[in-house]
Amino acid sequence: VEKLSSLYWFTIEFGICKESGELKAYGAGLLSSFGEMKHAIESNEAQRLPFDPHTMAEQKYSLVGYQNIYFYPNSFEEAIRKVRYQLLQLVVCCPPDHD
Repeated sequence: VEKLSSLYWFTIEFGICKESGELKAYGAGLLSSFGEMKHAIESNEAQRLPFDPHTMAEQKYSLVGYQNIYFYPNSFEEAIRKVRYQLLQLVVCCPPDHD
């Protein structure tokens, strides 16, 4: 569940994506906070890493203050493909117990 939570956090809440070579915010947490959106896109203090759902699933996130790390795909198609693959890996590797 923690891995799914982290994937959600770095995509749906604090997702950024490249569009025409520029970083754009799409996550709800960024779109609702001009300060954090500016931090995510422009700040030298923020780390922007290539979109890697395996790394994202393991990455801890902050519930207070701005995030220090953001992950960006080069397209939404890349994000969808990679997240889909990661979710399949989580289900195959760690299926739920059915007692």
